[in-house]
Amino acid sequence: MTMISQAKYVDGLFYPECHPGWGGCAEELFHYTSRYSAYTQALLRNLSDQRQFNMSGYQAANLSHEQRRLMAAILTHKPCCRTARDITQIIRGVINGESHASEALITQYEDQLKVIPKDVELVYSGKAHHHEMPDVAPLDPFLNMASRLQLPVAVRGSHVEIPLKELAQHLDSSNSSLRNSLQEAILQLHFAGYQLKNHPGLTHREVRKLSMKRPCEPHSAYHSSATDPRRH
Repeated sequence: MTMISQAKYVDGLFYPECHPGWGGCAEELFHYTSRYSAYTQALLRNLSDQRQFNMSGYQAANLSHEQRRLMAAILTHKPCCRTARDITQIIRGVINGESHASEALITQYEDQLKVIPKDVELVYSGKAHHHEMPDVAPLDPFLNMASRLQLPVAVRGSHVEIPLKELAQHLDSSNSSLRNSLQEAILQLHFAGYQLKNHPGLTHREVRKLSMKRPCEPHSAYHSSATDPRRH
């Protein structure tokens, strides 16, 4: 509810501020941009402990006004098993062509819904976080995981660029320990205000080139497991 209190109106639109722990997934859930779909699906699977959950067929544009208000209310809360399951319940309803929202969920998030107006359009709102030292915690755990998984990463200020499709595949790994460690590293990034951004086809070679071109640029870091000195 503290996040909702920071929301704002602009030109008839209402921007409820989501909990930072959802990162770019909140944008996906409100607007469904294909850049995030597989990654958002994998994160919700892990958070909700529903390994068979599938977002195929979900379109945020099909959310009814009631469902969208409820989604906004849930997203003001920290990501956890309960909130993730509540979101998957809404998604399944949309996929099934339902327009009503669960009365049980409405009651559960009644306090947050009271603050969200009924007569304006809801739009996702995210807040950028400018970290002064992006190469240290909370970034380190994620970079260590990326190194372990041979994933190239480019960090530019508060944006962490990575091939999200590949990241999603690792989040769907059959190795539960790996899934949990990766999920925790991602959430730690989100909580700190970093935004994971899709960079399809990013390679270790490209990361090395970026590192050589911008060795002294503030608020930027480039990470490739192929050049990580800790691996030699």
